[in-house]
Amino acid sequence: MSIFYIYGMLFKKLSLALSVGLLLPVAGQAYFTQNDAGQEVFSFMNTFDGPRNTALEKSAGAMPSTDPTITQLNPASLILPEGKHHMAEAHWQTGDFADNQGSLSYTGHYDKYLLQVTYNWLDYGSIDGYDEYGEATGKDYEPFSQLTTATVAFPMKHFRFGATLKFASDRLADDEGDRTALGLAFDWGITWQSESKLFGLALAARDFGCILRDYVDDGEEAYYPMAQAFILSGYMRPRALPRLVLFTSTEFPRFAEPFLNLGGEYTLGNSFFARVGFSRTWLDLYRDATELMASSSRPDETNRAHMISAGLGYTNDLFSVDYSFSYLAQGLGQEHRLGLRFNF
Repeated sequence: MSIFYIYGMLFKKLSLALSVGLLLPVAGQAYFTQNDAGQEVFSFMNTFDGPRNTALEKSAGAMPSTDPTITQLNPASLILPEGKHHMAEAHWQTGDFADNQGSLSYTGHYDKYLLQVTYNWLDYGSIDGYDEYGEATGKDYEPFSQLTTATVAFPMKHFRFGATLKFASDRLADDEGDRTALGLAFDWGITWQSESKLFGLALAARDFGCILRDYVDDGEEAYYPMAQAFILSGYMRPRALPRLVLFTSTEFPRFAEPFLNLGGEYTLGNSFFARVGFSRTWLDLYRDATELMASSSRPDETNRAHMISAGLGYTNDLFSVDYSFSYLAQGLGQEHRLGLRFNF
């Protein structure tokens, strides 16, 4: 083999790497259009996290979990408890953004495949109607959103794969010409964990789909896209504190600012868990750092309502109970979530 052939092959590989390196920023700039925030629809689909996910502020998508709602973060992370073949779970939440919201799920398996179906609902309560001039119309509205999902996961020793199909419906009003909007979306994920199980990484994509039927029966359909986000996540167990698990994830939504999620879960004894999580967009973190370094005030603003959450959990061989409390930014209120799961 001649030296010229070796240099030729090396040049081709370097050229390919350079081309990809140049194209990725361009493609990213074209795809991730943060200035077009508000174009996506059905944002309620990201609000059905269970108490554990919420307490950890969506940071735990890289670690395999027997919590059925982990599929909201990464369908590849779903596992069954050791020695069990089925899980049935229900969780409910309330707060300033929802009058009544909850989820029901069943998880089983077929051969090596894990299968899950869920039903989620969001009742906003009664809302007073106003016209375009801000005058009360005297009519009340009761918007209602629903989400049904089907997940399949294929766990292996170090790698796990999963995918979720989502069907959503959203009713805003029942005036003449209004109707329930319908949409379809797809999630996928892949996880990897080390031989020691002390750390792991994951890549997931969420809500890739679009509206199938819009809100107004006007003879035309507007196929608005959904949130469409990529998520990079990881976890680590410090050798000095084996009962502690640290989580981190960065989410890159197509139509919004990317944000960072951090979380920690500490095992108390054999059955109790204490959790805490933090969420902030990278833009807000930059503003916070600028304020601290400049020692000057800035407007109290945020790109994300969720900020700090905490929670507790209890689990045994038959059932699990989880609770979370979330503090929302800028005086937007708080949320409480309670979940119950049975293993059999």
